[in-house]
Amino acid sequence: MNIEEAKKQFKMYVDNYNFDNEKIKLKYHHSLRVSKLCKDIAISLNLNEEDIKVAELLGLLHDFGRFEQIKLYDTFNDKKSVDHAVLGVEQLEKFGFNKFVDDKDIQNLIKIAILNHNKTFIEKGLSDKEILFCQIIRDADKIDIFYIYQDKNYVSTDEYINDKIFNRIINCKVDFETCSNLLEKYVIEVAMIYDINFLWSYKYLYDKNYILNIIDKIISTNKQEGRLLLIKDKIINYLKNKEELC
Repeated sequence: MNIEEAKKQFKMYVDNYNFDNEKIKLKYHHSLRVSKLCKDIAISLNLNEEDIKVAELLGLLHDFGRFEQIKLYDTFNDKKSVDHAVLGVEQLEKFGFNKFVDDKDIQNLIKIAILNHNKTFIEKGLSDKEILFCQIIRDADKIDIFYIYQDKNYVSTDEYINDKIFNRIINCKVDFETCSNLLEKYVIEVAMIYDINFLWSYKYLYDKNYILNIIDKIISTNKQEGRLLLIKDKIINYLKNKEELC
């Protein structure tokens, strides 16, 4: 498994799309950053050399379906278009998975992790190794999403955070399915922190200050300051307590 060659093949695939499109460019660079994050997480877990490369390749390929999704639908919204994880596996098969790795077991492991990277929960019945790689890509993907969200323009709104979502976030849980307005969507994005798996990831996020930067932007543009400040305090304390375990 040659990671540098895999990156060349990945770029060849992306070159089939319009790189002047900002969405294409965003997902290309996101994939490279997530690949590096997967590698760093794998190293922190003391995985063997092959598994570190598998993690790095998984990060590179996890959003393989995004490019075709953008071409066909011009959106990242799976509910309004197509499940980009399923599309990614289809596109990998079409492009040629063996251009990245020949081993069928590794291909299958990467497919399973891709199919689980964007779901609310990891599917049941997976092996310990499959779960591990699902957790690695889910952490790395969220870390870089938080990095991207720092520059997001948060729209000012008078909307209200309902009691159910507020109470779940305060209790370190989040319900991804009951978001009913823009402000709830914003705080649910921040609450993805509760789905982080590894101490390395918590420490990285705490050190980089991504979460604080995001929630401060949300607070500055919205009038529901009371509940937002309580959510901010809860999440920062949560991160700090996790970081102290590292």
